[in-house]
Amino acid sequence: MDALSAVLAPVRLRKTCWSSTVGRAPWGVALSAVKHCIRFHYLLRGSAWLTVDQIDEPRIALSGGDLAVLPLGHAHVLRDHPRSTPARFDDLTRSAAPAARPVLQFEVGTKGPETTFITGAFVLDDPLATPILATLAPVIRMTPEAEGVPSLLQNIQFITREIETNRPGSDIVLLRMADVIFIQILRAYLSRLPDDGGGFLGALRDPSTAAALAAMHHRAEAPWTVASLAEKAGVSRSVFAARFTQLVGEPPLGYLTRLRMQKAATLLRDGATLAKASRLTGYASEASFSHAFRQWAGVAPGAWRRKRKPQPV
Repeated sequence: MDALSAVLAPVRLRKTCWSSTVGRAPWGVALSAVKHCIRFHYLLRGSAWLTVDQIDEPRIALSGGDLAVLPLGHAHVLRDHPRSTPARFDDLTRSAAPAARPVLQFEVGTKGPETTFITGAFVLDDPLATPILATLAPVIRMTPEAEGVPSLLQNIQFITREIETNRPGSDIVLLRMADVIFIQILRAYLSRLPDDGGGFLGALRDPSTAAALAAMHHRAEAPWTVASLAEKAGVSRSVFAARFTQLVGEPPLGYLTRLRMQKAATLLRDGATLAKASRLTGYASEASFSHAFRQWAGVAPGAWRRKRKPQPV
C-alpha cells in the first residue's frame, strides 16, 4: 500500500452536502466557517469572485470550468461582483424544501446574467486526516488545463450530471463519490507541489519518508524502532531520522505515538474495550496503554470514551 493510501485508509467522511446554485446578477452566497470541513465550488458556466476570510489575497476570479477548493473550512463569499450583497448559505439551507435533499437547489439574485455552480462539502470524522489538511493552502484554484486535474474535473462533471438529471440511485452515487472526490482533491494538490516541497504532503512525496509513513499507518501496532523504520526507508538511521523530522515536523517515534493514540481514540469512541485498544495499538498491557493514553489525552481512556460517545449526525 502506498503512503497516501495508507494515511487515508482510516479517514471517514461524517457528513456530506451537495448543492446546485443558479445566481442571477446581482447575486452572492456567504458560507460561514466550519471546522474539519472541505468545501469546493465548481463553476459550470458564468463567472464569479471568491473572497475568503483570513487570507492575504483579497479576491479570486473564477470562470466556467474552474474549481475552487477550500480545505480548511474558512468562511468565504462567492458572488458576481465584489460589492454585491450575499445571501447567507445557512439561511438558504433552512428554507430549502425537505424533498430537495440531499442535493439542495438554490436560486439567488435578480434578473441579470446567470452563473451556475455546484458546491460540495465534506465534514471529516477522523483526526488522522489533520496532518494532511494542516499543510494545504486555504484556497486551491484548479483550472481545466492544470496538470493532474482532468480526472478530478471529469468526476465533478459526472456528479454535475447526476445532480441535474436526478436519476434513480443518484443519492447513493453522490454518497460514494464523496470519498473519491476527497482523495482526488488531495492527489491533484500533491501533484502540483514542487519537488522540494515540505510539510506532511512533501513527506508523502519523499520516497524514504513515504515508505516509513506507509509502514506506520499500515501497522501502527508493530514494534517499530527508528532502526527498523530506517530499514523500510532504505537509508541510514541518522539520515532517516533527520529527514523525517524535517518534513513531518516531529521525530519518527513521536509521530508513531501520536498515530497510535489517535487510532486508540477512534477505537474507544467506537466502543472497543481497553484490551482491544491496547492490542491494536501495540501495547503489551492495558496498564502501559492507559498510562500512554493519559499522557497524550490528559484523561484516562475510560473517561475519554464517556465524553466522546458517537453523536447522531
